[in-house]
Amino acid sequence: MSRPSNELYVPAGTAADAHHALDIGPERAGWTHSSLRIVELAPGGTHTFTTGDSEWIVLPLGGGCTVRTKDGTEEQEFQLLGRRSVFDGVSDFAYVPREARAQIASGAGGRFALAGAKCERRLPARYGPAPEVPVEDRGSGNCARQVRNFAAADVFACDRLIAVEVITPGGNWSSYPPHKHDEHLPGVESLLEEIYYFEIEGPDGFGYQRVFPSR
Repeated sequence: MSRPSNELYVPAGTAADAHHALDIGPERAGWTHSSLRIVELAPGGTHTFTTGDSEWIVLPLGGGCTVRTKDGTEEQEFQLLGRRSVFDGVSDFAYVPREARAQIASGAGGRFALAGAKCERRLPARYGPAPEVPVEDRGSGNCARQVRNFAAADVFACDRLIAVEVITPGGNWSSYPPHKHDEHLPGVESLLEEIYYFEIEGPDGFGYQRVFPSR
């Protein structure tokens, strides 16, 4: 059974809480694994969280930060240079494993995405350098777009999480051709939960996404 469109679309601001500008997780979405949080920090601000049974990637959307992780007595620190905005190029990122504690600290302030997925394996905390992110030009004509595969399935080792950025020029279509991910058909289709988080360059832009039932 397909879900009503008003459950698939979450307007800006309606998924905010005291710690996040956006917080979408399995409980709210009604699925099993995937989460997305957006953290906005003032200059000198920090955000601390425990990963629980999920693995997480910290990705700067605007600004840079320090990510500190702690697993028992082992501590690691990653300096993320970040970027001015998602439209200014690829960013470096940090991977934080399940069953750990993490802190994001930003001297100049910024906006940071936390992409997560419930998982079984505990992988090591790692730094993802921006120069190592594969950038792919996909599609042609008014379906041309750029895909930044920072945590694609065959690029960066995660247990359950897959995350990429897509930069779509004004007037072009993305996620084309129309497709679905609600069945496991080897070689044809993978069963995936998907969160699309949109940012628009400029004050007067808009976006349109069509979601249709598969049955």
